[in-house]
Amino acid sequence: MTQINTIGDRAMLVGLSISQFNPTKTDKKITAEVAQAHGSDESMGRYAKNVIAKEAVDALRKLAGEIRKEHGRRTLPWAEDGARILTNTGFDEYSNWMRGANAKWDAEVEKFLGSWDSFVADARLKLNGAFDAADYPSLEAVRAKFSFRWKVRPMPEAKDFRVNLGDEHVAAIRFAMEAESRAVVEQAMRSVWEQMRDVVKSMAERLKAYDPEKPAAHPFRDTLVTNIAELVDVLPALNLTNDPNVAKFTAEMQELTKHKAQDLRDHAWKRDDAATRAEAILNQMSQFIA
Repeated sequence: MTQINTIGDRAMLVGLSISQFNPTKTDKKITAEVAQAHGSDESMGRYAKNVIAKEAVDALRKLAGEIRKEHGRRTLPWAEDGARILTNTGFDEYSNWMRGANAKWDAEVEKFLGSWDSFVADARLKLNGAFDAADYPSLEAVRAKFSFRWKVRPMPEAKDFRVNLGDEHVAAIRFAMEAESRAVVEQAMRSVWEQMRDVVKSMAERLKAYDPEKPAAHPFRDTLVTNIAELVDVLPALNLTNDPNVAKFTAEMQELTKHKAQDLRDHAWKRDDAATRAEAILNQMSQFIA
């Protein structure tokens, strides 16, 4: 494994933050009315309502989820604050993708804001007596609820730690920082190996279980192949330690994607070939995964 003190030269930390308008609001007036009607304490419950239809924000929620998922696919976990590791190798592709994702988000936000008045009019009808004009801020205030931020910062290194403490304390803190960084990198690479193992194992098991005479008994989806292809695509950028074994298995896994899923269903020899290859790769991987 590459020494931990070189990670700072090969990788960076990236963070992603997406926020949006929340249509759910507690109606204090109705909450009080319900509590009074039942003779209960208001603190024991609340009436929550959607100030606009849930469907109005579905597209934005879905897009935010897709962006977060792809951000996670292209990076590896690092810190509890949500920061993730991105290698120099993957930076150009990641930043190009992120700019495109940001543009899609902005376009979807503008689409939402352009329909704001109609959302409010629709809510007035659907909420009827529960409609309260005070629940609807100005368009600019709604716009301020949306944000899309991604930032890049250097990897923290123990050698950069400086503080007015005794040499013994500073050395101990630096040692702890290095140990923690090493542990996180090892965990990140373990995650890479586990992802590789899981997609290959899935192919081996599902292809062996598939019966063309009873396809509904043990079916497999197109993702059996595309999951491997997508992982192979990002593995060079996830290889934090420049592990030659990761590079070796990346090339071998690429061979598992040469047949489309439908071809694997239709042709026994292709299915057998892929299953045999997957099992062989899985057996070789076992020595690298505890």
